[in-house]
Amino acid sequence: MDGGNGKMVKAGLRNGYMLLFFVICSFILNAIVIAGNDLIAGATDSMLAGQPVYFKEYMIPLLCMVITGAVVAYLKSISGSQYSAVIQREVRISLGKHLVKLPFSYFDEKGTGSIMTRLMSDMEEMKRFFSEILPELLVNIVTVLTATVYLAEMDVRLILLLFACYPVMLVVADKLSKKLASLAKKLRSYMDERTELAYDAIQGMVVGRSYNLYEWHKQKMDTVIDNMVAQACKSTRISSLAWTLRNLITTIPVIICYIFALYEVRQGQITVGQLVAFTVILSRILYPISGIVFCANDIREVGVSLKRIQEIYEQQEEKAGGHIEGKPENSENIPVIEWQDVRFAYDDRGEHPVLKGMSFSIETGKQTAFVGGSGEGKTTIFKLLCGFYEKGAGEYKLFGHAFEDWKLEAARNCFSEVSQNVFLLPDTIRQNVACGKENATDEEIIQACKNANIHDFIIELPEGYGTLVGERGVRLSGGQRQRISIARAFLKDAPILLLDEPTASVDTESEEKIQEAIDRVAKGKTMIIIAHRLSTIKNSHKIYVVNGGRIVEAGCHEELMEKQGFYAKMYAKG
Repeated sequence: MDGGNGKMVKAGLRNGYMLLFFVICSFILNAIVIAGNDLIAGATDSMLAGQPVYFKEYMIPLLCMVITGAVVAYLKSISGSQYSAVIQREVRISLGKHLVKLPFSYFDEKGTGSIMTRLMSDMEEMKRFFSEILPELLVNIVTVLTATVYLAEMDVRLILLLFACYPVMLVVADKLSKKLASLAKKLRSYMDERTELAYDAIQGMVVGRSYNLYEWHKQKMDTVIDNMVAQACKSTRISSLAWTLRNLITTIPVIICYIFALYEVRQGQITVGQLVAFTVILSRILYPISGIVFCANDIREVGVSLKRIQEIYEQQEEKAGGHIEGKPENSENIPVIEWQDVRFAYDDRGEHPVLKGMSFSIETGKQTAFVGGSGEGKTTIFKLLCGFYEKGAGEYKLFGHAFEDWKLEAARNCFSEVSQNVFLLPDTIRQNVACGKENATDEEIIQACKNANIHDFIIELPEGYGTLVGERGVRLSGGQRQRISIARAFLKDAPILLLDEPTASVDTESEEKIQEAIDRVAKGKTMIIIAHRLSTIKNSHKIYVVNGGRIVEAGCHEELMEKQGFYAKMYAKG
């Protein structure tokens, strides 16, 4: 897989004609300046010699050069800006496409703060590289090359004196740029933490205010911001030192060059007009000379962000799966789902296993429940069923075929999920329900909402199905969000329905409506439930009791109660 740098390089080469045009414009602008200098030098020498200076001979060509230079400068600016914009667009699009294909483990490992900072701040640094640093570097190189050739024709000794500062600048720039890169890396880590805190504060606004967590959050945020400011101040001090040394190192050779040039004028080796031209060119070349060297500071700083972007590209995409696609063939002769000795751990080394040799079978059209204490692995079962994580060992069959033989998209189309924490898009109710089926018609959406007992509520809203639900559905109650989620499941019409205690955090009236909607959507489907309240799964055909990452009991409610084991004790506790 191409790394982030590879993507950027390919995008850069693909649009290289814009950059080439930018460089050509830079050469033309420098050629215009040099030609103008020659005219001014000639006019100066003519006036000092007492010769007439004609308007047509000097002013008209200079005016033409100024106009031409303005046009070329405009074209140069446009080409540079377009080049930067196109690169950013291509990289952002490719990064977005790659990011949504990454496995869930990557998001669990990195966290929201780190990923958001990479997508925002680090991408802004990439923008700065292509819009500011790279164009400036190319302009500096072109300016130095053209001016060097011009000055060398005048007197090569002036060039040697001017570039005498280069070795010192290289050493200073190298040392300072390494320090700046180190500070930039630390600053980025603090920015990750700040973004994470801000995200958590916004998402947990209700809980935060309910428990008066303002001071706690403020202290955490203040600490992170103080660390960021400290790193930024250190970086600013080093950058300021770099500018001071840069000016000092370049000023000394310039003074020597001026003294030497005046000496040559006195000796008659160059004319006063050439001295004027030398002064103009020298003023144009000073900044580019040091700019090429000290550009290493900016490149190394930006390099930290580019590396962080590259790290995303280097992550392996989620495996697409095998060859089986399309709708599964329902058969009562084979289990819908079958696990044999499945093992799983979230850490790569498997030092902390969550599932420790789990085996079970789920029949077509039956209701199956998984019960157990918190942290025993019930939710992990759902994650593995949908292919969000890969099992560490064992065998997992879906409709009689090994899960690895299924195309991942086709396998996930076999499942609809309704969970406690419903995710809604910050869009309309219509769009949130339509997620269940591509190109769903309004009639299908309305029927799904009727089945989910939410249609009557929706049509009473001023905007009806066009009502915006707010971020994560904050404008709706918990029960309303659940019923929209159920409507989405109706629309998807998958053969397997996964329920993660959808009625756990709603009132009695909402629970009745949700349960009625679930009963409708479950008709003719295989239903798998994670239960915390055992009273809700008494009618399940099979109940699996999970403890310590293993299934310790299995049977229907009556059978498990007769055993007087784990299940009976849990049921007695309520």
